[in-house]
Amino acid sequence: MVMPRAASDEQAKMDRVRIPVPPVESSGRATIATPGAALRRHPMRLLVTSWPWRSLAYLATTPAVSMVWAMTCWPLLALAGLPLGRVERWRLRWVDRRPVPNPHAAAASPGFATWMRLRARERVTWTELLHGVVLVPLSVLSFALLTVVLLVPAATIASSIALFVLLVLGVDPTAVTTVSDLPTSTVNENPLAQLGFAALGALVLMLGLYLVTLAAEGQRHLTRLLISEPDTKLAGQLDDITRSRARITTAFDAERRRIERDLHDGAQQRLTAVIMTLGSLRYQHDRGDDITPLIDQARADAQQAVNELRDIVHGIYPAALRDHDLAEALDELTVRAEAAGLSTSAHIDLPAGLPGDVEVGIYFAASELFTNVAKHAQAGAVLLAARHTPDGTLYVTVEDDGRGGARPDGTGLLGVIDRIETLGGRVKITSPVGGPTRVTLEVPCASS
Repeated sequence: MVMPRAASDEQAKMDRVRIPVPPVESSGRATIATPGAALRRHPMRLLVTSWPWRSLAYLATTPAVSMVWAMTCWPLLALAGLPLGRVERWRLRWVDRRPVPNPHAAAASPGFATWMRLRARERVTWTELLHGVVLVPLSVLSFALLTVVLLVPAATIASSIALFVLLVLGVDPTAVTTVSDLPTSTVNENPLAQLGFAALGALVLMLGLYLVTLAAEGQRHLTRLLISEPDTKLAGQLDDITRSRARITTAFDAERRRIERDLHDGAQQRLTAVIMTLGSLRYQHDRGDDITPLIDQARADAQQAVNELRDIVHGIYPAALRDHDLAEALDELTVRAEAAGLSTSAHIDLPAGLPGDVEVGIYFAASELFTNVAKHAQAGAVLLAARHTPDGTLYVTVEDDGRGGARPDGTGLLGVIDRIETLGGRVKITSPVGGPTRVTLEVPCASS
């Protein structure tokens, strides 16, 4: 019988899984974090967002930052990139809403010499210095870009509007300024032509803001690459997921071949025997012979085929979940373990209506854990605890008093890890030599 009760103090201390969720706008969509993302997602509405102006401020301050760094930080030699990296990580927030943590490690012991040796060994110290060197030509390019795509169109717009006003008022432009002082595009003294020049300048200015946004995205990407360390933890998780998917694919193919083999060697052969028996039965019936033995044989073969099909289907989808929810199915596992000679206890407090894929994954994982305990742990008792927290995380713990030393790279535990990671969760294994072994499944889910 399922016994709901409050989680124990020890369970309450378990680390909870925090699945990173991107911040959302009021529309429920993920927040745009970079100019490039804004340009890809809303190209027609880019100019009414803050990203072109953020990009403009980022590029416009680049020459000043580069000049100050080149004039003041060169005496630091190899460490000249450190102050620049700090400034650039702060400035990067204008065009990148994702956090850029300080990549430099803290010194293990105090002392300037220790700090110097640590910084000299860090890769990011040298990439920050490289960033400073690269920033000098980038600042020249930024200044040239802003001049060509923004200042020239802005000057054209201003002069064209000024001439338009003077011409409409009937004032001779040469009485105010010389024609040679004005841009060549504004020498036409037709007011409508001046409006055309102003409109053309406005169009070029708007296109220039797109170029500024694109340039800021490129500089942002390069800067982030040079002044921050790659997320090795995330890269490791990606490698784990890749290997997990490969194992899942291999296991799926092996399971498919097993089902094909079981159907061919088992149920298919039994049904073929039934067909042959029925043919013999018809022949014997036409001759007037006793057909009772053939009927019994056909019935036995059919029953055997049904049993074999039931076993195959049970391996695909657990029968316990067809008739019960996850809580009762897990409790049934403990009952079977008790019948097999293990002393079991269960503390299960799960709501009904959990997602079907979560129920199947948790059940098969827990069943595999019980199988491992029975085969390898040399245990006398096993504990199953399951709970669903308000934050939407499902915890299932299987603990035994066996010999311990369980290896996460073992075939059984690898299958458990693959199942849970497929659901977006993780598996926490504690198994010192001598025991006890505790395996906790943590899966983010919400009851429906």
